[in-house]
Amino acid sequence: MGNISAIMGYTVKQHLRHKAYFTVILFGLVLIIGSLVVSSLSTGRLRMLTDLGLSSIEFLALITIIFTTVNLVLEEMESRTIYLMLVHPIKRWEYLLGRYAGTVVSVVLGMAVMMALHIAVLYVAGWRWQNFYIIAWICSVGKIIVMSAIALLFSLFSTSAVSSMSFTVLIWILGHFSEELRFLGEKSGNFIIRAVSWALYNITPNFSYYNYRDFFSAALTPPAAWYGWMVIYTLSYTGVCLFLANFLFSQKEF
Repeated sequence: MGNISAIMGYTVKQHLRHKAYFTVILFGLVLIIGSLVVSSLSTGRLRMLTDLGLSSIEFLALITIIFTTVNLVLEEMESRTIYLMLVHPIKRWEYLLGRYAGTVVSVVLGMAVMMALHIAVLYVAGWRWQNFYIIAWICSVGKIIVMSAIALLFSLFSTSAVSSMSFTVLIWILGHFSEELRFLGEKSGNFIIRAVSWALYNITPNFSYYNYRDFFSAALTPPAAWYGWMVIYTLSYTGVCLFLANFLFSQKEF
C-alpha cells in the first residue's frame, strides 16, 4: 500500500501543477457562471440552472479524465521515464493502480471545486438546498470512476492517443443508451443486429444505474438498495477494466 499511496500522491501533484488541469477548471467555472445568464431566459430558471451546471461539471470531468488518463502511461512510455519508475521495487500493478487512483482523485477534486461554485451561483439565484443535488453529483463521480478505468484500458490496448480517446468517447455515448440497445436487440428480427446489440449491452457500461432523475421526477428518495447496487456496479466494472489493463501492462516490454 505504501508504493500505491506514494504513486497516487505523486500523480495528484503532477495533475494539480499541470496548466491544462487548471484551464479545464477555469473553463468550468466560467461555464457555470454563464449558465446563470442563459437560465434567465427560461421560465424554469432554477431547474435549467441546476441541470446546466450539473451537466457542465460531468462533461468537463469526462474531458479531463479522457485527456489525462489516456496520456498518463503513453507519455511516460514514449519518453521512457517509466523505466525510472519501474527500476524501484514497485510492482507493475502497484504503479498502474497508483496512477489510476491519483488521476481519479485529481478530477474529483476539480469536480468538488466546480460543485462549490455552482451551489453558490444557485443560492444567488434563489435556490434552496435539495438532497437530489448531491445524489446527482455522486452519480457523476461514479461515471467518472468507471470511464477513467475504461480510458486507461484503451490507452494500453492502443498505441495511438487519438484512437484511445475516440473509443472512450464512443463507450461513453453507448453507456447512456444501454436500455435502448437492449430494446433494439429484443425487437429486431435480424440475428446480426440482435447479436451486436446484446454484445454492446453487456460489454459497455450501463449508466442507467446512475439515473437519479427517475426518482427526482417522481419526487422520491432513492432506496438504500439503489445506492448499494450503484456502488457494487461501479466497483465491479472498474475492477474488471483495471484487471484487463494490468494484464495488458504486464505484457509490455520494459
